[in-house]
Amino acid sequence: MKYTLGFVSSYNPHSAMHLRTIEQLPEIERVHLCVLDGEDSGPLVGSSSKVETITTDLSKLLLRDELDALIVATRNDQCSGVMAAAMDVGLPVLFEKPGALSAEILRGISKNADTKRLTVGTFLQWRGQPMVEEIVRAKKAGALGRVMTAEARVVTSQVRYRDPNHWLFNQETAGSGILSWLGCHQLDALCYLLDDRVVDVTAMVGQQNPETITVEDTAVVAMRFSSGVIASLHAGYHLVGSEKGYAGAAYDSFLALRGTEGYVRMPLSETEGYSLMSVAPGWRSAGLRHETFELPESPAYGGVVGEEFMRQFLEASRTGKPAIAPIEAMVHVMEIIEAALKSARIGKTVSID
Repeated sequence: MKYTLGFVSSYNPHSAMHLRTIEQLPEIERVHLCVLDGEDSGPLVGSSSKVETITTDLSKLLLRDELDALIVATRNDQCSGVMAAAMDVGLPVLFEKPGALSAEILRGISKNADTKRLTVGTFLQWRGQPMVEEIVRAKKAGALGRVMTAEARVVTSQVRYRDPNHWLFNQETAGSGILSWLGCHQLDALCYLLDDRVVDVTAMVGQQNPETITVEDTAVVAMRFSSGVIASLHAGYHLVGSEKGYAGAAYDSFLALRGTEGYVRMPLSETEGYSLMSVAPGWRSAGLRHETFELPESPAYGGVVGEEFMRQFLEASRTGKPAIAPIEAMVHVMEIIEAALKSARIGKTVSID
C-alpha cells in the first residue's frame, strides 16, 4: 500500500512533528503541503523530504485526484472548515485535536463523516501505547474488579515558556486553553480505559499565570461516569525550569484506576510503564507487578507509537474502518470540556446528555 497525502498547516506547534512521522513511513511516497495565513513553509519542508508541492490555496490542494487522505494541523478555529472541505471531495482526515471551537461544530463534522462513510480520526496518540493495550485487557479480565475511582493529571511548562501571544492562548482562535490542548488526552484516556462516558461534571478553572491570556491555564475537574465511577483531572501550565516552546516542554503527568479487586497506576512523565496490584482470582498470586517498556527509538512524533498510530489511520482510511481515535471520541471530550467551563462559570454541576 502506497499513499499520497495532503497536509494543511497554520502555525500549529505539532505540524513539523507530524511531518517527521510521515518521513519515517516508507508507504507514504509524497506530500502536497498547504500553508495558511502566511505561515513560513521552510521549517515544515525541512521536516520531510517527501513534500512535493507547496500552495497557500486549500481549494487548489483539494483538486488533486491523487490524494489518499488529508492531515490537518491548523488553528482550532480553522480546522473544522478544512475538514468539511476535505470531506466534500471524499477525503479521509486525521486532524490535530480539538478540531473545532465547540462540540456542536465537531459533532456536525462527525455526522457528515458518518454519512459519507469516511474515516476521520484525531491525534489522541496515547491510545496506541502498548501499556494501554495491556491495561485494557487486564481490566476486561477482571483484575481491577468494579472500578470505583480514576485519577488523571497533566501539568506542564508555564505560559511564559510557550509564548503568551500564541493563538493557543486566545479564546477566539483556540476556544479554550489547557483543557482542549492537553487535558483532552487525559480525558480521552479515562473514557478509553473505562470504556465509558462522562455524565456529570463539576469544575473550577482559572488564569493563574501572570501573563494576560483569555483562556484557562488551570483546571480541576471532577466527573461521574455512567457506570458510577468518580474521576478527577488536574491540569495546568505550572512548571518552571522548562525549555522554551512545545517540543521539549517539562511534564508532570499521571493516570490511575482503582477498583474493588485491584488498582493500576501510570506515572506517565517518569517511565514507559505501569504498576498493577490485584487480589482478583487468577491475578492474586503475582501480587504487585511493575511492567516497563523499552520502546525503539524513532524521530517520529510519539516515537514508534506515533508511527503505528498514523499507519493504522492510513490502513483504516483505505478499508473504511474506524480510526483508533475516531472523531466521535473527540466530540465527547469536547462535551466534557464545555461542561467543565460552564460548571466553573455557574458554580454548579453540569450534566451531559
